[in-house]
This record gives sequence, structure tokens and C-alpha cells, in this order.
Amino acid sequence: MSITFKISPKHRRQNFLALWHSHIIVCSGNLVRKYFPFSGRGVCIGLHAATTMNDEFTVSGSDTKSLIIGTLGFLAVASYYAYHHHNKKDKRTAIKRSVSFTSIGLGVGSFPPQANVKEPIINAAVYFDKPNLLSSIISIGSQRNNSGCPTAQDVAQQIITPFLEYERFSRVPDLERHTFRPSARGNNGKINTLDLIREFNINGDDEILNRTIVDHLQDTLGSGRDDLPWWEVLIFRNSGSGASACVLRVHHIIGDGLALVAAFAKLTASRKERESNDITTPPTTPSSSGAAVTKRKTTIWSLLEAAGHCLALSATKYDDDTVFSKMNHATMKHSGVRKALIFPTVPLDFVKKLKDAAGVTVNDIIMAAISQAIHDYCILQNDQVLASKGNSIQCRALLPVGFPRSSDELKDKSTALRNIWCMVSCDIGVGYSDIEERLKHIRAKTMEMKEKPRAYMQMQIQNKLAPLIPVSLGQQTVFDTFSRHSLVMTNVPGPSEEILFAGKTVKSVQLFFDNMLTQIDVISYAGQVYGNIIYDEEQLPSFDGFGQRYVAALVALANRLKIDVPAEVK
Repeated sequence: MSITFKISPKHRRQNFLALWHSHIIVCSGNLVRKYFPFSGRGVCIGLHAATTMNDEFTVSGSDTKSLIIGTLGFLAVASYYAYHHHNKKDKRTAIKRSVSFTSIGLGVGSFPPQANVKEPIINAAVYFDKPNLLSSIISIGSQRNNSGCPTAQDVAQQIITPFLEYERFSRVPDLERHTFRPSARGNNGKINTLDLIREFNINGDDEILNRTIVDHLQDTLGSGRDDLPWWEVLIFRNSGSGASACVLRVHHIIGDGLALVAAFAKLTASRKERESNDITTPPTTPSSSGAAVTKRKTTIWSLLEAAGHCLALSATKYDDDTVFSKMNHATMKHSGVRKALIFPTVPLDFVKKLKDAAGVTVNDIIMAAISQAIHDYCILQNDQVLASKGNSIQCRALLPVGFPRSSDELKDKSTALRNIWCMVSCDIGVGYSDIEERLKHIRAKTMEMKEKPRAYMQMQIQNKLAPLIPVSLGQQTVFDTFSRHSLVMTNVPGPSEEILFAGKTVKSVQLFFDNMLTQIDVISYAGQVYGNIIYDEEQLPSFDGFGQRYVAALVALANRLKIDVPAEVK
């Protein structure tokens, strides 16, 4: 068998990469397991393929695998060199960066149009207690009342105005030129702060409040808003028994979670910081796999392994067809309808005691509880795939990994907001019936993520290789990767103390993200752990008890580790 590559002189590099990607898709089943028969001949062929000045070349027989491995080797060497060269340049001088391909991809759309996935929007919800009679009386004399929902004027003055000092918050994405431009609204692009606020009056309990918030998760922030920047604040003023809330909605093209947390921290100081006038930006704490790979000494072989893993991820086996994962397949599409299930609140100190007793991380504990809840849901639904496959079931989560950035970058309002993150794949051990065995499996998988530079290589591929291939091919690759997984899972460390939002005390928080897959977002705040799952109710019937199963898993783990369970969790 032989393979002939025909490359037009004008688009030689782009066409080769497209053909190369297609060939890897075909051969990736063997590639993942057999890329270590690496030969010098493969290097030569790979280099020839990447740099040839001919319009056509043929690879035959055993050289086919060598071509793939050689090209991967070339990519690994080039990335390794670029990584160290980039570090040296950063030490010499600070370079103002243009908008990354990751950011532009989020603006254009990460998925093919037929997948019906809406804009990637981060929705950060902060909740407020209702003002009581005593606080109202005190506020008359002191002119201070930290309870209740802030007014639109307070949000405009204390949140919108400071955010507009940031380049990406005050400008509009220009996707063709890969930059942010001034808005065409108003006088010289100056934004009316109230234009970035929408208010809603509701009368109901917390469930109705959250249902209303979810109804607006898919509201556009891009085109059709009269050239406004791609973000806004929603105010939900509740006259019923439930809380009121404000939701900061930010299109992902503006920045990732780490960047937004750093910017948000400057505007939502804790009471102690506000009273002492000592407001500082907390240090960024990215996922350990992202932070570790930037410090660990990497080798050519580890980069080669990471490149093979990342490039073949979109062609790996689909997750097993359990009742939880069955909707994920080659023709899946977003239904346009999503429901949010809020998890019961759990004390952070309780979770930390579990992680100390088990010798793992907080993230490992949370992932084990979610995995157990999925397992128990499958049992409840009499899932035959789980019954037949047991521990060998494949059920993977995509985990966002953020990379650290310097304090100077975070202080500079032109560079503070960036997208320096990628997705990594992790099997979460849904097949295990024993909670401790499940935790050991997850611990092994997360340690593997930290020990191998897969996150770093994924970043290099999506920012260096992806721009060279057609947009449609890139979108299909993202779709193929997502559709082979069962869910997206995030765990974000939030402020350790209560904060003020536009002068009002925030009592609880939630992060909502409507994705193609089922998505779980967990965040800690003021000593508590909050979480939710965004899912398709038609695909996951009888799902209302999932939050209780998540907490039950934590209790079961506590009993095994002989940790006291707090009364509020029981």
C-alpha cells in the first residue's frame, strides 16, 4: 500500500497539514499504542513532509507509520525549542501579545454549525440575602446597608465602569483581523454603562430564580447587540421568598477563568479588605497539571508521547453507551434546551479533611463524588452496559487546564484578559463500585496528567498548528473530541471570605456554562463548596436526585476514612 500526497505550491503547508491530520485520524488506533517504534528514517520522512518544495511525494509500506511518527517527532522538537526560546525572550523583555488563536476560535465558534452549539459564555452568579428590618434601621443612621440586591446605578458605577478600563471589556472583537477594536456606539466608542445592564423582576423561590437565570444562558453576547462589547450584567430582583442575584455574563473570547477571577477580585473585595483599604489581587492558582508542566523539565520523548495523545484524541473510542453517556455520538447536537440542577452546599473544611485523610487533592475528592453519583444513577436506571462491563467502562471528562501568568501581565489592563488554557481528557472510573477504589483510580489519572506534558502540548497544537488548517476541519476536530467524552467538569477556587458586589454582601455563588456536553461546575466560596450540573432533561430522565447522590458519595467516603460528617451534610 502507498499513500501519495499532492500539495499545491500556493497552499502547500495548509494542505499538507490537512492531509496529515486526516491520515492520523485513520491510523490513530494503532498510533496511540505503537508510536514508540521511532526510527531515524521516520524523522527524515517527517522533515521532508513538513519542508518539501515538491508538489507531490509518495510514502509506501512500512514508511507510512514512520511518516506519522517522524512528523510528530518534528512537531515535538519544534515545540520544545519554541517553549524554551519563548521563556528566554520573556526574561529579556515584556512583549505585547496579539489575540491568540484560542481566543479567536472561541469567537468564531469552536463547533461545526450543525452541532447547534451557542456562544461560549461564562455566567458567574452571585446571590444576595433579603434586607431585614434590623439592617434597614441600622442603614438609616449609618448610610450603609450591605444586604439586599444592588441597584443598576451601583452596578454601573462599581462594576461596569472599572471593567471598562480593561481593553477587552471596552472593545469589540474583530475576528477577521484577530484583534479588539473600538465600539462604533456613542462618541468615539465610549460605552454607556447602563447599556451593559439588564434588569428582571421576579416573584418566587430560589428554584424559580435559578430557572430564570438558566433561561438566559443562551442569550447572545455577539452580533445583534448594536456593537456593544461582548459582556453584560443581569440583575434579578426577587420580591418573592427566594434570593436576588446578579449574573456577570462574559463571552469566552474576552478571557479564561483565571483572568476573569483576577480582574473580578479587584472589584469585589472582602469586608476586611474594604475596611482596611488593602485590596490585593490573589495569586493565580491554575490546575496543577498546567502549572507543573511549565516548571518540570521535559524531554523529547515525553513531548512526543504528549503530541501523539493530543493529536489522536479526536479519533479515540467513544465513551461506553451508559444511560449517562448514550447521547454522545458522531451526530449529536445541542437540543437548545438545558436544565440546571443545583448541588447541596458542602463545607469546604469537610472536603479538606477527606483529602487529607486520603492523601489526595480537593479536586480528586470532588471528581470521585461526581463519578460515584454517575455510577449510582446508572444503577438506578438499571444500566446494562455498566452491569456487563463493570470496572472496565470508559467514561471520560474533559477538564479545563489554566496556565499561570505573571503578576505584571495581570496588572496591565491591555494584557490581563487572555485565554491560556486547554482541555485535557481524564477517565473518572465510573465502573468502580467501591468508593475508595474509585478514588485511587482518579488519583492515578490526575497524577498522570501532572507528570506528562499533555496540557502544554495541547496548548501548542491549538495555538500553533490549528491556525494552519481550515476552520471547518478545526471545528470538526473539536466536535469529534467532545462527542467522544461524557461531560465537562470544572472546579474553581473562589474567595475564602465573603465579598461585596456593588456594595452588597454576596451570600453564595454559582458558575453556569451551557456546553455541547453535560457540564458540571464546582466553586468554593467563603468556606463552602457550591456546584451545579447543566444537562439535557430529555436525555437524562429522573435526574433530580443527582445532587443528593453527590453528597451521599462524600458521606460514604467519610465513613470509610473515619471522618466526622457535619450535621448540615447529614
